[in-house]
Amino acid sequence: MRGTAAGHRAGQATAGGGTVHAKWVIVATNAYTGPVRSDPFGSGVWSELGTELVRLPYFNMATACLSAKMREAILPGLQGAWDTRDVLSSFRLDKAGRLVFGSVGALRGMGLPIHQSWGRRALAKLFPALKGIPFEYEWYGWIGMTPNALPRYHRLARNTISFSGYNGRGIATGTIFGRELAKLALGHMQEADLPLPLSPVAPVSIRPVREAFYEVGAQVAHLSAARF
Repeated sequence: MRGTAAGHRAGQATAGGGTVHAKWVIVATNAYTGPVRSDPFGSGVWSELGTELVRLPYFNMATACLSAKMREAILPGLQGAWDTRDVLSSFRLDKAGRLVFGSVGALRGMGLPIHQSWGRRALAKLFPALKGIPFEYEWYGWIGMTPNALPRYHRLARNTISFSGYNGRGIATGTIFGRELAKLALGHMQEADLPLPLSPVAPVSIRPVREAFYEVGAQVAHLSAARF
């Protein structure tokens, strides 16, 4: 799609030739905003957003479904958490009772066996009762990083707004910001009342180099982590 703004409505022309008209457009593509149409991460809509985010790969691995007794033993409060390391990790329980354990890295090439091995070691160290429990599912995707580790709010065109750059903490903050943007679009609050100030798009220098550094750095960190 390509975005335009006319009058008080934003028009969207789709790849199939259709058009959508709306009073407001909320751009929520974050790390999947492509700089150009050929970019594998996105469609190229509002391409400037893609230039200010360093894309960081993040993977998750889900265990087999745990028994109620096991879930009670490891996470009696059904907690989910992440740490504050540069190569951060996280865990949570899903609805089926699987423990979803993740960290920085891409499950591809040399990274696949490295991260899989780290996941088994780290899980056993964090929750000894889960030692030997297999991972049944694994996947990875991309998160958007900003130089100061803070999300950004942009006005891209008339009634076209965006929050992006959640730096790996998007489940909670994305939900909150989405609610606030809805209030703004409905006229229930003013732009000055948003939790972040309006800011211009600021492209990141040497972005491809930084992205490669994160992926390779995560492999190096996980080669030795949680071995002792």
